[in-house]
Amino acid sequence: MTRLKQAARAKRNARARADKLVSAANSGFEAAVLEALNDGRKPGEIADATEHSYETIRRIARAHGIKPLREPTVTSRKRLERN
Repeated sequence: MTRLKQAARAKRNARARADKLVSAANSGFEAAVLEALNDGRKPGEIADATEHSYETIRRIARAHGIKPLREPTVTSRKRLERN
């Protein structure tokens, strides 16, 4: 049973190290995206340059309080009827 426990412990430790690396990489990526957005680059340009989706870039921007560049131009009928 000792070998089995050692293998399980090694796997948990490796997973913890991998999670830390992924977290650090995600933080670095988000910081670079935010810097690019604050420098005036458009989300589509960033998406093309990073090979991440536009939606991913948009989510990062919204999570950090960056507003859309323009208001949406299409609205639903329900929204129009409410106003």
